[in-house]
Amino acid sequence: ILIAVTLAVAAIPEGIPLCVTISLSIGCSDMVRKNVLVRKLAAVETLGSASVICSDKTGTLTEGKMTMVNMYAGGVGYDVEGKGFDPTMGGIKRAKGGADGSSDVAVRSSLLAAVLCCN
Repeated sequence: ILIAVTLAVAAIPEGIPLCVTISLSIGCSDMVRKNVLVRKLAAVETLGSASVICSDKTGTLTEGKMTMVNMYAGGVGYDVEGKGFDPTMGGIKRAKGGADGSSDVAVRSSLLAAVLCCN
């Protein structure tokens, strides 16, 4: 199939949209065989560039936002509490014992590294 698509595009450059549509249709067919619900063909194209897909317990896709609920720093587990992305609510507590972990050096350095990597 790859050679056929390559030859078709090389011979007729206007055939690129047709080849892409056919490739996406084949991908949809493969996904349907695996019981994946595909409503729009453009959604399959978007999934090709996704690195993380978030879904809830029913399997529906979420808003596209992820929040941290647990973390490990310095060999210790922590629970992260809060509501969404509101910085005024929540905190960090040790998983065992529930002691406040927001002032631990390992937690602060791990969070600093995360901020520096994301920006």
